[in-house]
Amino acid sequence: MDSTPKRAKRLEFVISICLLAVLFLTGVGVFLKQSDSDMSRFGIYTTASGPSSQKSQTNSLEITLGTLVTTGFETLSESETYTEENLYEKINGKAPLYIESGFRKLFTQRYVSKDDENLWMELFLFDMGTTKNAFSVYSVQRRADAAPMSSVEDRNEGRAMQFAYRTTNASYFAIDKYYVELVGSAKSQELLEAMLAVAEKIPDRLAVAKDTEIAELRLFPQENIVPDSFKLHSAGVFGFEGLTDTFTARYMFGDNSLTAFLSRRRDAQEAQLVAESYYEFLIQNGGVDKPPLNKNIEAKVVEFYGTTEIVFTIGPFLAGIHEAESQQTAEKLAEILINRLKEIVN
Repeated sequence: MDSTPKRAKRLEFVISICLLAVLFLTGVGVFLKQSDSDMSRFGIYTTASGPSSQKSQTNSLEITLGTLVTTGFETLSESETYTEENLYEKINGKAPLYIESGFRKLFTQRYVSKDDENLWMELFLFDMGTTKNAFSVYSVQRRADAAPMSSVEDRNEGRAMQFAYRTTNASYFAIDKYYVELVGSAKSQELLEAMLAVAEKIPDRLAVAKDTEIAELRLFPQENIVPDSFKLHSAGVFGFEGLTDTFTARYMFGDNSLTAFLSRRRDAQEAQLVAESYYEFLIQNGGVDKPPLNKNIEAKVVEFYGTTEIVFTIGPFLAGIHEAESQQTAEKLAEILINRLKEIVN
């Protein structure tokens, strides 16, 4: 009697059992994976895996924000944390500026007066990754109605914060890698004093670096400079996409207003390449090449719709003058800046 059919049936039976076992183990694996999945990868947030603004876990910085509360105030809500993915939820319209400048995280906390629930303030603590990044968003957003916030001091060093100002209902400053905003619900002296008290606690609570000097700022000539006019532009400087990471400072020579700028590139070759590209950008957009009045400077001079633009390079530095009302004044400031940069390079 031929046993081949029986052997075939046994083989089919074994194969079926193996397939069922594989399917069973696969089902168990899927179940376990789903029970501990991170659905945020697909843009779906659950209670356990919601966006960082829905505070799913406590971290040390959030605890620190709670301890910043000052006398007469208390925390109004829990701290919130925002990342690059959902920053727009908190600062709709400005998120690209922060992200382009190196943004990492935003931590927020509200404080309310114990005596008047209508008096409250919100702390915005932006972790920008580096001192320069923090200064960049601070400087380009500096308000026109700003006033010095000189009463805020680093208690350990006994000196006023270098980059700080206030308006009628808010305080702003940059320290170490953090850019900080304290915004009040109303114009109130009580709120302003409470903001200063919160701000004074931040350096110690965050254990920030004491030396937050930005070396490039010391390269600008100090004579005729407009106080607190320094800015750091991360991208698209003067409308030219090729010009990035550029410091600027405003000057007044009598009634003549002009802006000096400089950007440190990787090397002299890159500086020269960007300078040539910027010069071509000016010419292509209506600029007219002009010979320098001062024969002692080696620079490109362009008349641009009634103003003077100057661009030059010194070693790895690309620098120049922007929107000068007088070519002679522009070249005067350019010569001073050239000499300062030559001292650094040589």
